[in-house]
Parts: sequence; structure tokens; C-alpha cells
Amino acid sequence: MIAFDADVLTEILAGNPQAVSRAATIPPHEQVVPIIVIEEIMRGRLNSIRQAEAKGSKLSIPRAYELFGQTLQAFREVTSIPFTTAAESLFQEWRTRNVKGGIHDLRFAATCIMHSATLVTRNRRDFETLPGLSLEVWE
Repeated sequence: MIAFDADVLTEILAGNPQAVSRAATIPPHEQVVPIIVIEEIMRGRLNSIRQAEAKGSKLSIPRAYELFGQTLQAFREVTSIPFTTAAESLFQEWRTRNVKGGIHDLRFAATCIMHSATLVTRNRRDFETLPGLSLEVWE
């Protein structure tokens, strides 16, 4: 299985030709998205709506909702992998051992390990030191 991180998945969903082309080389049944990545992206979309409502965004409220709807629709078409109790245990072990990394990064890395998925990212630095993580860097 090949799992996309939030950065790579955002590029694919935005239609970045290079990201879309690379993703197309992976059989669809091998492509997955950690549920933590979906949560992170949806949180961003919800934040965009709140910023538009507060007039703190270049996006109009209708455009912010349009993007939210497009993202929701796109997620209906992807296979997600869950954040399990085993992934939480690994995450907590890393936190106890002071493994460096952001909370979401560590959670979706733990999810990938527990599902034997290779994580695709553009951010080598945040993931290359995580023990047991299979990593593919798209530069």
C-alpha cells in the first residue's frame, strides 16, 4: 500500500500535474490515505470557512464552502486507513521516547507502520528518522 501525507494529497487534489502524474503510476487499489490526513485537510477547509466568515481571508464564503464540498467529494473516492489502538500505542511510545515530530505527522506515520503502508511525502526531514517507517519522498 502507498499512503499519501497531507502535503502530497493536497497537491493531487489541487490537480498539480506532476503529483497527479506520479500518483497515476500507482495502481488505485494500492493508494490509501491515513484518516489523520483526512482530518488535517478537513480541519483546514473548516478553518478557511471560519476565516471567510470573519472576513480574514481572500476567499469568499461561497468559495470556501465550494472548496469544502469538493474536498468532501474527493474523500468519498479514496480508501482511508484507520488510526487504530496499535497505532496509538506506537504514537505514545514515540512520545515517551521524545521522538521528534509533530503530533499529526507521528500519528499518520504510526498509522502507516501498523498497516504496512509506504508513506509518500515531500518532507524527508520529518519522517526519515522514524523507526520502521517505509518512506518514499517525492521531490
